[in-house]
Amino acid sequence: MTRLVGILIATVGLTAGACAPTTISPNWGTAYQQMRASQVLNPTAGEQLDPVEGQDGVANATAMGTYRKSFETPNAEFQRSIVSSGVQTK
Repeated sequence: MTRLVGILIATVGLTAGACAPTTISPNWGTAYQQMRASQVLNPTAGEQLDPVEGQDGVANATAMGTYRKSFETPNAEFQRSIVSSGVQTK
């Protein structure tokens, strides 16, 4: 009987403690927002409409085509095991 009363008191105490009001500081999340903002290299990059100078259009188009094709078929290189015994195989 005393064990049951002890469990009941502990349950009521934990339940009452869980219902206690919590307050959040007015500057809660400020450090996170500052860290996130500091990682942005150029916040106004989306507003600049000037063309990029000094890049080859054909090379860029080829790079984009290769990048897009990489998602169409899986690369056969990854089907093999990366772990090796140190012996070079052909």
